[in-house]
Amino acid sequence: MLGFPPEDGPQFREFVTDLLEGINLPPDERIERVRRLFGYLLEQVDEHLDRPRDDLTSYLLDAELGGQKLDPDHVVGTMALLLIAGIDTTWSAIGASLWHLATTPADRARLVAEPELLPTALEELLRAYAPVTMARLVTEDVHWRGVEMKADDWILLSFPAANRDPAQFDRAGEVIIDREVNRHAAFGLGIHRCLGSHLARMELRVALQAWLARIPVFSLADPSAVTWAAGQIRGPRTLPLQIRG
Repeated sequence: MLGFPPEDGPQFREFVTDLLEGINLPPDERIERVRRLFGYLLEQVDEHLDRPRDDLTSYLLDAELGGQKLDPDHVVGTMALLLIAGIDTTWSAIGASLWHLATTPADRARLVAEPELLPTALEELLRAYAPVTMARLVTEDVHWRGVEMKADDWILLSFPAANRDPAQFDRAGEVIIDREVNRHAAFGLGIHRCLGSHLARMELRVALQAWLARIPVFSLADPSAVTWAAGQIRGPRTLPLQIRG
């Protein structure tokens, strides 16, 4: 979409890890990691300014807002958002879904036997294992349920916690793959709803369809070896699976 060299693909995984999973690193190291990403993106912008082509980067560089072309820094920020929102979130959702199916043989067997149930099951897997927690900026001082929040404070909104609210979901703590009423918040709600939610659903559906068709029987090879991401994106980072014929 952005027109970057395909051979740079492996770098994107490093960039995503640098941005989202380095929360416990010293500030100087975190800043340097972010600088690497934005340096790469600025190089791509310069290259596209020299050689425009039919891709999203050139489109953004030629777009106007209020009669003015977008500043290159604005374009770079849009690129970074696409990179962060479109990679780690989807691989985390796919990984968490595979973890659930590997640890819940009844659900795995049912989806293999009833592939038409997959779209409904995906919504439940997204509800139960929502990969994203987002920050919001407090606009005015507020006291809410014993917590003082001041204007300009940043707060984290836990979508996964909202998705397990017993006031909104029957048997909220259980994964029910044929759950019909499922207004979950995995993609956010209202005006801040994820722009790429339909694409993410398609990626997750295609990935699980292909996996279950080829590998219908699998389990965790070593439950103690499973590791999960640290940061605002939740998903497995190490998931050793045992595949059976």
